[in-house]
Amino acid sequence: MSTKVISVLAVFLLVFAFSGCTGTDEVESTTGDANGIYIEFMPGAPPQQISEDDTAFDISVKLDNRGEYDLSADEPVSVFLLGINPMTVGLCEAGSECSTEEIHDEGLGGAHYVNNELIPGEIAYINWQSVDDSLPSYDLAISSDQTLNFVAQACYSYKTMSTSKGCFSDNAYAQATGAETCTISGEKDATNTIAPIQITKVVENPAGKNKETAESKYAFTFTIENLGDGIPFPITKSINECTRLGVADLNSNQITIENVKVGGVEKDECLRKGEPATITLVDNKGSYTCTFSQPSISGDYSEIVEITLSYNYYSQTTKQVVVKNSIDF
Repeated sequence: MSTKVISVLAVFLLVFAFSGCTGTDEVESTTGDANGIYIEFMPGAPPQQISEDDTAFDISVKLDNRGEYDLSADEPVSVFLLGINPMTVGLCEAGSECSTEEIHDEGLGGAHYVNNELIPGEIAYINWQSVDDSLPSYDLAISSDQTLNFVAQACYSYKTMSTSKGCFSDNAYAQATGAETCTISGEKDATNTIAPIQITKVVENPAGKNKETAESKYAFTFTIENLGDGIPFPITKSINECTRLGVADLNSNQITIENVKVGGVEKDECLRKGEPATITLVDNKGSYTCTFSQPSISGDYSEIVEITLSYNYYSQTTKQVVVKNSIDF
């Protein structure tokens, strides 16, 4: 089978990288901003009704990167057509190995804010064709009308960057009397890039002293939630395997903590045995605590705390199609 993939720059092409999403133009995300790759069937592709008499029709989906992460050409989107027997619509030949996977590997830029205005991300289209490069058609005799569920599943890698402002101090008296310029203990405001996985709460607390350096230690607890309409799965799994993963993998809801940075400096103490931590979401929610040392200066000071989340993600869209008996069509 062949595929026709068209990349569209939606309105404007923005040349800011994902790492530049934490500048002064960043706007705090809300639950309505929990988007990644949005997938939907194109109107009439497939149509709401088809005939059993081998009438050709289109099958096409749109991929819309509504999040802020820019997918490069090395981060493909795999799209699978499920819910139907591909042989009955001509996508595969009987007796041969069959896969309905189509791959978009030309990159898919994300949305970005410019002067508080959201510039949409890129769009791509995927079309399925039959084994002879013609349009699909239904080729199975039926005695009565049948309803088919055409399901398109998109699998892709994505990232979320969240920022908050931490407070650091060796002045215990100022912190105790309320004369501080910032407060260590308590909840912090957090902003997120637009993505399906979000940091919804950040809490900081003092955590004693580093015995080796005498620096103060701080514990940051991040609440992580899946606010999108899909499901995350481990980044150790291949994107093109997402329809063949076991139930345990697909339901693992695993998120990888790629890094934690304070003032742009990565905190190795947030690693687990030298590797990025992995968090499992339960009922779409989980938490991660990182305890690290921070250099001391005179008095209190604030510093930006960044956390980057990495994950694979899949989402689906479904369209019901009625196959009409040719006598009634």
